[in-house]
Amino acid sequence: MELPEGWPEHGGPDEVTVVRLRKALYGLKQAPHLWYRHINAFLLSLGFIQSEADPNLYVRNLGEMLLLLYVDDMLLAYAPTAAKEAEEIKQALAATYKITNLGTARQFLGIEMHYETDGSISLGQRVFIDSVLKRFHMEAAHGAATPLDDKVKLDLAEEEEDGEIDPKLYQAIVGSLMYIALATRPDISYAVAALSQYNSRPFARHLTAAQRVLRYLKVTKDYRLRYNAAGPNTLIGYTDSEWASDSADRKSQGGHIFISNGNISWQSRKQDLVATSTLEAEYIACSEASREGRWLLQLCKDTKRNNDDNDDDNDDDNDDDNENNKPLPILCDNEGALTHIINGTIKARTKHIDVCYHNCRDLHERGIVKYSWVSTQENVADIFTKALPREKHEKFTKAMRLW
Repeated sequence: MELPEGWPEHGGPDEVTVVRLRKALYGLKQAPHLWYRHINAFLLSLGFIQSEADPNLYVRNLGEMLLLLYVDDMLLAYAPTAAKEAEEIKQALAATYKITNLGTARQFLGIEMHYETDGSISLGQRVFIDSVLKRFHMEAAHGAATPLDDKVKLDLAEEEEDGEIDPKLYQAIVGSLMYIALATRPDISYAVAALSQYNSRPFARHLTAAQRVLRYLKVTKDYRLRYNAAGPNTLIGYTDSEWASDSADRKSQGGHIFISNGNISWQSRKQDLVATSTLEAEYIACSEASREGRWLLQLCKDTKRNNDDNDDDNDDDNDDDNENNKPLPILCDNEGALTHIINGTIKARTKHIDVCYHNCRDLHERGIVKYSWVSTQENVADIFTKALPREKHEKFTKAMRLW
């Protein structure tokens, strides 16, 4: 770092001039922290409450007004009854910071927002998908009915001596797909999770599979996540796993999804350890779903907090309870795992399971979540554990309210 131009020179060339920064400069390590500290204090002074589940979410008046902060981008959502207060908030922000009011949100972080006359909304990424297809020269490619071919084994590429490819191209494709999967397209989550495992050493088969996902997106780029304005606002979760699905390391693939009036949260992830049975693999998947469900319950609770709530009120004995004391339903298709969760019996086949995975049993016993059985044919989380044939893939895609 050098002194700014025009700074008066002192002494000889051997002397050192030290200056003190009174404000953070853009690009310094301290700048993001100081900016966040300043904007956080300002929003709290306006009567917002910072969410405990997500520190970038601010709530005011029992959820009538929500503000989402991403670095220096803000998204303000409010009920019609809070329109006057929202204008006051905008004026206060404009008086303190140099801001640009873009009006009704149509796009945020590459996610397009569409509003229907009945009050429902939908989220998509058509423009971003088009840019990805153009970047990788796939605009004229033929479409594909599913993200991955359910008959192709990606983990056998090295054994069958497929040629190695440039990892930079492969990583660029997978990175673009990952943002799409995380934002609005849960239907490609498993494909992205599977392809990501080969980022360090991809083969030709992996590149072909990644390009197939692009071809699938080409014909489904108009798909949007749908959220109803009316109807019961009931949150429900699904969890599933595919035991020893990776023939190389024999680890299982787990996944879960939470749905309310639309798709709320989803994940597809290879488990960290080798499960010795389908029961153990499903039990670990239930544990991961329980953690996500507990976080979502806290997030729902935060959006209902009042400005007058103090810290003492938030630490009461009912802090673990769901709204109206109703447990969050989570559905699983493995009866052995459900028996282990509900009854809590320790057997020779399950006594080795690490203590960190027993949170699903604890949350079930405390009435925070409630596990029950669902048929494999109706388990939406199946789409996050393996490549599915066309009919089943389309069925679960529509079940996630994605079309």
